[in-house]
Amino acid sequence: MSLIRKLRDRLQGATLHDLWVETRWVLHHSKRYRRSIAAYVLLGIASIALSLLSSLSSRELINAIVYLQGGGRRVLFCGVTVVLLAGSTIVLNALVSRFSAKINLRVGNELRAEVFGMFLNTDWESLQQFHSGDLLSRINTDVSNVAGSVLGWIPSLILRLTQFLASLAVILVYDPTMAVLALLSAPVTLLLSRPLVGKMRSFNRDMRAVGSEMTAFQEETLQNIPAIKAFHLVDAFRERLDRVQERYYDTGIAFQRFSILTSSFLSSCGMLVSYLCLGWGAYRLWQGRIDFGTMVLFLQLASYLSSSLSALIHLVPSAIEASVSARRIMSVLELPRERLDHPERAQRLVREGVPLTLSLQGLEFSYQGRAPVLKQLDLQVQPHEMIAIVGPSGSGKTTLFRLLLGLLRPTGGSAVLTGGGEALDVSPSTRCCFAYVPQDNVIFSGTVAETLRLVRPNAPEEALWAALRAACAEDFVRGLPGGLDCPLRERGGSLSEGQNQRLAIARAILADAPILLLDEVTSALDLETEQRVLENIAALPGKTCILSTHRPSVLSLCSRVYRLHNAALELLPESEWRRLYRNN
Repeated sequence: MSLIRKLRDRLQGATLHDLWVETRWVLHHSKRYRRSIAAYVLLGIASIALSLLSSLSSRELINAIVYLQGGGRRVLFCGVTVVLLAGSTIVLNALVSRFSAKINLRVGNELRAEVFGMFLNTDWESLQQFHSGDLLSRINTDVSNVAGSVLGWIPSLILRLTQFLASLAVILVYDPTMAVLALLSAPVTLLLSRPLVGKMRSFNRDMRAVGSEMTAFQEETLQNIPAIKAFHLVDAFRERLDRVQERYYDTGIAFQRFSILTSSFLSSCGMLVSYLCLGWGAYRLWQGRIDFGTMVLFLQLASYLSSSLSALIHLVPSAIEASVSARRIMSVLELPRERLDHPERAQRLVREGVPLTLSLQGLEFSYQGRAPVLKQLDLQVQPHEMIAIVGPSGSGKTTLFRLLLGLLRPTGGSAVLTGGGEALDVSPSTRCCFAYVPQDNVIFSGTVAETLRLVRPNAPEEALWAALRAACAEDFVRGLPGGLDCPLRERGGSLSEGQNQRLAIARAILADAPILLLDEVTSALDLETEQRVLENIAALPGKTCILSTHRPSVLSLCSRVYRLHNAALELLPESEWRRLYRNN
């Protein structure tokens, strides 16, 4: 009884409980593929059945040859049966391999798309606790591990157990003692289950963490090569790479050593059991208790038992790896989602061209554990106005824009859009009411037309040229090889900073949202081009514009100017900001 209690306590340990929770998550995401998985399992069981029938037929063939049972006709029949069963097994195994490859690819793609979509819909502020390289590792490596487990772990567990139990059942029919010998390694495996699983999980977590660190370092380095070169940091980053790789190497070697020792020990147990079965079969044959065909059958079944037990043992690291990957994905998916409350209302207002008024009342925001960035902001922006918000770097201008875009949630006060008799709290649902141009000018790879049409996929070519004209980008785009079809490099690397700014402005204009948010978007433009761009934006029909700037030259077209300083917003007297403009 004490042994049974020990085994029960081990199976109910926290580590195995976590493994069960993560397995349930994988099973939940496998439900949609249950028909494909069932078909795969049935094909695998059919293959196992054919292998066992082939072994039984081999026994009959050997006995017919050795003991001259049934004459030549029986030998021929048994021989043909063995060949047909063996050939059928080869064909069926090929079908199973192709079927599993197709399912793995499809599951991997669909699960990656699902997880990627969930990541994109996760609350942006919560997501900032993860490095983008770490997220990339989770989307690729961890999703691949989980997708592979859909067929490579759970169905394989069923098939290997089926093969083990079926082989054991056949042995039991011919010799119960050998069946008992075949099960000798099971108690050892159960007794070692909890410490081995816990150690494997720990190593897998360490490997995934250092792998993510490696991916994050590589991504960050590749994104900042110009700065690394400019600051003469090539050698410093090589040294950092050496340190990261050394940690990766040490962790990998420790994990590999543990895996080799564990696999060697468990495989030795399986091999010992196989040799015991072989020895017992030879002894029974020597005693004349079994015939030669049965001895060959025992050898084949012992091989099946050994291979299935070895496969079951090697499934454990795969299961642990998949469970750790599942936990890493779950830790991100458990973050709060963006709340989309009736987005169709905001979309309808935009579609109908309803003029919108933006009202901020007592708006406050602070990042977790930090001093307030914004305090008691009051602001009302009427339709078709252009207002400016000035202030030093770090004063909170970009944070305010992120609040308006629903990327951050206010910690106090309210931000409301009103129009057409409706009032909508600013949130992710109202994001369609804004067209945003960030100060870092996010330009995606693709052609000029493709990067513009990201915000309006069906925009005709005339609309593209109109947006480019308003952003003073038409001339340089026409001069590019291929014009609108000119491919752009990653992050707009083939263009100047000023050209990237104008493309980003053109994209926002093309989006045709009622409110434009321009965050330091003319900093790379000369004064003449800046003035023309702002005049063109001011002339756009039905557009409200809120811009942040350091440059007083921007203020000439604004109806009001606010200063954001010490987390507070104050309206500058017209005489003061016009004086700033004149001095500039």
